[in-house]
Amino acid sequence: MLTPEPEGREVYGDQIDQTLYSQVWHSTPVTLGLANSSLFKPAPQWLSLEERTRLTYERAKAFSAAYGLTVEDVLCLGPNFWKLQTDHLAAVDGGALTLISIQYNLFVGTVAPYARTRPELRSILQRAMDFDISAQFMLTEVGHGLDARNLETTATLLPNGHFELHTPSSAAAKCMPPTTPRGGLPVVAVVIAKLIVADEDYGVRAFLVPLGNGKEMCKGVISKVLPPRTGAHPIDHALTYFNRVRLPKSALLGSLEKPQSKRDQFYATIHRVSAGTLFLSSSCIPLLKVAVYNASRFSMRRMVTGHDGNPMPVIQFRTQQLPILHAIAQYHVLQAYLIHAATAFRNTKTDPRVRHGIATAFKAVAVHHFQKSIKALNEGCGWHGYYEHNQLLQLELEFRAVGTAEGDIRVLAIRLASELLIGRYSMPPPRYPQHALARHEAAVFAEARHLLATHGGVHRSEQFNRDILPLALPLTEAVGYRMAYEAARDAHIDPKLLALYESGAVLHDGAWYAEHGGIARLAQREMEARAADALLPFLSDLVHETGARAYSSAPIASDCVWGEFVAGLETFEGEASGGDVLGL
Repeated sequence: MLTPEPEGREVYGDQIDQTLYSQVWHSTPVTLGLANSSLFKPAPQWLSLEERTRLTYERAKAFSAAYGLTVEDVLCLGPNFWKLQTDHLAAVDGGALTLISIQYNLFVGTVAPYARTRPELRSILQRAMDFDISAQFMLTEVGHGLDARNLETTATLLPNGHFELHTPSSAAAKCMPPTTPRGGLPVVAVVIAKLIVADEDYGVRAFLVPLGNGKEMCKGVISKVLPPRTGAHPIDHALTYFNRVRLPKSALLGSLEKPQSKRDQFYATIHRVSAGTLFLSSSCIPLLKVAVYNASRFSMRRMVTGHDGNPMPVIQFRTQQLPILHAIAQYHVLQAYLIHAATAFRNTKTDPRVRHGIATAFKAVAVHHFQKSIKALNEGCGWHGYYEHNQLLQLELEFRAVGTAEGDIRVLAIRLASELLIGRYSMPPPRYPQHALARHEAAVFAEARHLLATHGGVHRSEQFNRDILPLALPLTEAVGYRMAYEAARDAHIDPKLLALYESGAVLHDGAWYAEHGGIARLAQREMEARAADALLPFLSDLVHETGARAYSSAPIASDCVWGEFVAGLETFEGEASGGDVLGL
């Protein structure tokens, strides 16, 4: 349902589209003004949960308005859509980006194709684009997350042509989408339910369902708000139930006809989820940039006494340098990888399974890079890292949900690795097959295929579960590392950055490279050390180039902000007697 790539554009060839790369990564940020506005300043601690939730919605509306995307931008997954997903403002309020991602990618992306033949839908689409409504996408159920194909919510065709939407059990409650009136907006959702016709299951369909008017829920719709996620900007995530809700015949998006394949019908209905797999995980790029900026500024400001008795900044220690330099190399490589993956993903001539595989491999690498780097960056800030106001911990907690959202990466990896091992399809082949990362990918897959063959080649067995499933994520990461390196090389990323990235990839599976890759353990460390040595003289410039200064509110990043922070702390003074305290 995507618009095909324009003719003549590189899809997954030898060179990345440099114009597109510059458009996404080197154009002037459109949210600088918002970053400096009162709306995006850290929320006062005295705000209630309801007030903070409303603030997240207000920020989402302003954030989306700054980009002014059109329905066509969303439908075609155009570069401006990519830019919004990777804007630094995501690091200021990840909750706002979550709302935008659901509203634009999942809701608008699902409804828009039907508007081509149903013009009456254009109004609701525009209201969603303008954030005049809260638009949700309801697929996962309490009892059916990873096996969403077996969801229980039903939409029964009635004799008059209308439908009855119903939650038949507590396990069928739709989970996570924010559906309460706390956002202050009317709420509309695409609800994925089983279509029942004459007592027969016709497979899943999408239905357009009003949930509330911004003050109260619609009749028969029940929303039970979940507690706020630890460390994340608050959203009114909820469990939602339908008690025999009547829907007009126009609520159905698609055909009443019984599909030839329920499986194909299911994946066609939720086709925008795979787009979210790719683009939502790309938000780690701006988050890493802000984390690098804050950690670097702290390490440059934090002084200790050196061997000569003089003060020295802790950035001079290699243990501070390496996490920062690795994170910088990672987001530079991921930037190129996203352009390459997104361009390939948009190509409707590519096998949909391969497109989903491309998104899965990107997500596996992006999530792995972020989780490892944010922890190391935070630990480098000592006790300061324990506090949300320095952003690093909050960035970690905010992004943690991305590993599960739009497909749990562990499950996506199991699906991809399994299908590659049994030969259902192939990923794009290596463009540099003699490179170490390509040889590593080929070798680990060969090992896994040999192991599968020893079990008779049966992929649905206890032996497969025992021996192959634990390899699924490492196999997927091997694909992702190789594709990331190729994209960065083709984008002419600074060779010094690419060298450090390559050293990190080698260290990630150091045992294989020591056993089979011809790179001993000490040689691996020397490879990393030389790459870091080459980058270190440029660290200040690289930190400046993050563009994160306007989006940083961390007291550890600035003497001025630190002074303001300390001045604003609740202060206690008095004239109590020390002797009385000690009982003397």
